[in-house]
Amino acid sequence: MILSVTLNPCIDKTIYLDRLDVGAYNRVKNARIDVAGKGLNVSTVLNHLGEDTLCMGLNFRNNGSLLEQTLNSRGLKHHFIYADGSIRTNIKLFDQASHVMTEINEAGPEVSPSSVDRLIDEIDARLEHAHILVLSGSIPPGVPSDIYQRLIRMAHRKDVKTVLDSAGEPFQLGLQEKPFLIKPNSLEFEQTFRQKLKAGQGPLEIARQVVDGGIPYLCISMGADGALLLDQEHAYRAKPLPIEAKGLTGAGDSMVAGMCYALRKHLDSEDMLRYAMACAAGSVRQEGTLLARESDVQELLPQVEIEKIA
Repeated sequence: MILSVTLNPCIDKTIYLDRLDVGAYNRVKNARIDVAGKGLNVSTVLNHLGEDTLCMGLNFRNNGSLLEQTLNSRGLKHHFIYADGSIRTNIKLFDQASHVMTEINEAGPEVSPSSVDRLIDEIDARLEHAHILVLSGSIPPGVPSDIYQRLIRMAHRKDVKTVLDSAGEPFQLGLQEKPFLIKPNSLEFEQTFRQKLKAGQGPLEIARQVVDGGIPYLCISMGADGALLLDQEHAYRAKPLPIEAKGLTGAGDSMVAGMCYALRKHLDSEDMLRYAMACAAGSVRQEGTLLARESDVQELLPQVEIEKIA
């Protein structure tokens, strides 16, 4: 079973514009609203691929029924701890001329220490039945910045593989516990390791140091430049798939889902990256935060081009 943790779920309002003119009047072409969250996105794609997955995390009393209704409609198993407040709203402005997404994200409500402690206990109890623990996304106010670090340490004690996809201090602290797989995007990689990725090549020596330092897999998602994946022996680069982008939200989460699926099927690193790219592309060609289906992934898998980097 793959257990995903979402500490800061959200309501995504995606607004489509022919072109975004900053500081000017903009007419909305169309819009959609989706209940989302990075861990929820991972589990949704895994569920589409037929994998056993459980969503856990924090939910909020004022409008939390929206989250439960959404997960029930997707057929996803879930167990959330309720805290005071409302699920945050994120605004996504999609410029269809440039295919650029501008995001305006709320921080989320303040969470009490008792809610955090209850969630940690509930996750600990369910790790007994998990093979992979996915920790992704931001943390709301009140949640300690070492939360991912603590959960990775708990998972290691029970021989559960961990996947970390976050940013800032929670990501940096989580790295200290040597998760099994990390997936920063190019900006997160540059900010964390203070190294610039140039035209999709970048300082592979820094990435190699990360893997040699005890993190078995490092995947860097790079948008239009594709993605890199390093394991303890090789480095691979995947070219982006030539598809029409309709929604960029959830692409990175879909990559994580593809790699988790490959890990559960005991596939090699090259196939891990192939599934990551197919899942991401399958989600990008959906509107809003709709995500890749199994038919999308199977169609796109043969189109993924991967090269081994010396």
